[in-house]
Amino acid sequence: MWNPPTGPPYDARLRPAEARRQIAEAIEAAQARDRELREEISVLTTRRVELTVELAAAADDEAKARDLAKRALVQSGESARAGHRAEATRWDGAARVFALRMRDARARIEALEAQLPEAAAAIARVRSAMVANAAHLNQVAVARLATLNARKAARLQEAVEDAKAEVSAPVDFLVAASEREARAALEAAGALAAAAPPVPVDDDDLEGEVDLSAADALLDELRAELAPDEPVAEEASPDEAAPDPDPDEATLDPEPDMEEPAPPPATDGDKPARPARARAAGRR
Repeated sequence: MWNPPTGPPYDARLRPAEARRQIAEAIEAAQARDRELREEISVLTTRRVELTVELAAAADDEAKARDLAKRALVQSGESARAGHRAEATRWDGAARVFALRMRDARARIEALEAQLPEAAAAIARVRSAMVANAAHLNQVAVARLATLNARKAARLQEAVEDAKAEVSAPVDFLVAASEREARAALEAAGALAAAAPPVPVDDDDLEGEVDLSAADALLDELRAELAPDEPVAEEASPDEAAPDPDPDEATLDPEPDMEEPAPPPATDGDKPARPARARAAGRR
């Protein structure tokens, strides 16, 4: 059978004044703890909204980078078919840049998706702590009220019930208000603004990237999406030398016939040399 709490000296019942003081302290501590927990829920709710917005932005970035990479691959193919090798190489480089941006956006999406369950679990833990806080207040009050007479216990019981109702109030309204405030703050900061139109490809985009070969797998994936029935062709290296022509098929232009100069006319002693006759344009 349960016995009322005792204090110093041991085995002595609590005095009514001490019991009332402990109940008042328990009410005050429960209310303070409840304010902390509600503030924590507000912070966690705000963070969850931020994660949701960041996840949507990352997904939008991934979709835009994918679209730009596909467009660059299409331009590269058209330039290659037209024989513009330098332009095709430039479009291949642009496609790599956009593929790397798509890879980075995917990494952000994976990281944010991993954080969302953690934020939800943290909110659930805070809700459990709020329930435990109200239960602790009730436990302390029941133990101390048993030491008081009926009249004083009734007055304190009313104060305890009001405190229990306060610390047990639902947090749904608080969560909804925190979400509205978080979205309003993000909208004011421009995080929810419409995205700007795509920026044209520039050479600076290519110079600022490293390890462009990391985009090969993504480019193969995009090529497969553009032409699902065609095998993925390996990209030609811009520095690759042209194949040597077949010696059997190579033809050399013959050198034009060179007319040999006429020998100098013979001379007879001191007589002046006879001028050479100009060759006729045609012979009879």
